[in-house]
Amino acid sequence: MTTEARQRFYHRRAPGDFIFLAAVIIAIIIIAHIIFVLLNANAGNDIVSTDGDWASWFATWFLNLFTPDSHDLNIVLNYGTAAVFYLAVGAILRRLVNDL
Repeated sequence: MTTEARQRFYHRRAPGDFIFLAAVIIAIIIIAHIIFVLLNANAGNDIVSTDGDWASWFATWFLNLFTPDSHDLNIVLNYGTAAVFYLAVGAILRRLVNDL
């Protein structure tokens, strides 16, 4: 691959990859919250508290989507759905932007 072709390849892919990276970071924040809840992490800790606030904000549309009796299952289902949603939308947008 020539230098010019390589530059066109990377230039074309960068915007879509940035979108997907943002979706992955959001999903990591949400998944970290799920893990903190399942491991009964100290909610008074600044990291756990901040992550919980951010995860709740990112998963706003998905809160109480499922309402099982178990609190842990509720967190896994609702926040897990949000994480999958962000990854799926990020992947779709990456493909659309990179195909432009």
